Amino acid sequence: MGSATHARRVIVAADGRGWYVRFEGNRQLGRYSNVTQAIHGGRRLARQHKPAGLVVRYLDGEEEESWYGDREAP
Repeated sequence: MGSATHARRVIVAADGRGWYVRFEGNRQLGRYSNVTQAIHGGRRLARQHKPAGLVVRYLDGEEEESWYGDREAP
């Protein structure tokens, strides 16, 4: 069942043209030349859409996740 407090996830990841930011399941919202700029853009977007998670997918396959605002327990 859906909830008004359902958290969205902002994804930061790389492709062959640089780093992009998007909501999970949607088209990209921004493109950046490096990971630092992309993370800053993703954080800004997650904070604007609280509750939201920020997932950074690094080139080595590692993922880092942060949350902004309250979210329901899984």
